[in-house]
Amino acid sequence: MDPETDPRGKTVLLIDSNQHLGTARARRLRLYGITVHTADSVEAARDRLKAKESAYHLVLVAPRENPEEAIQFHREIKRLHPEQRVAFFVGPPKYISFTCGRNVIPMPARRDTWADGLKGRLASA
Repeated sequence: MDPETDPRGKTVLLIDSNQHLGTARARRLRLYGITVHTADSVEAARDRLKAKESAYHLVLVAPRENPEEAIQFHREIKRLHPEQRVAFFVGPPKYISFTCGRNVIPMPARRDTWADGLKGRLASA
């Protein structure tokens, strides 16, 4: 595998309150050799981030019930780990945004899947 697009060995924190979808997303990322830590809420994710000494390669948030909470959480992450990369699932399940708040810029996954779209981003993290 090309080292520039190889996400193996990267660590992601996946926050998703939908247990089935979160499990499926984590499983898909693990197929690429990505270590996935999961949290079913922002509160649980806060605990994980505070306990971790270094940043994750990516924090991936599915802001389902409360988008404002996700925005506040993004600010908290940046205070705790300024270098932390954060992405949000927005719109249809295949869209991902690397921005927050009103300036959300959806990044549609190519024809394959959202996970394939993340591979290159993670490889450069």
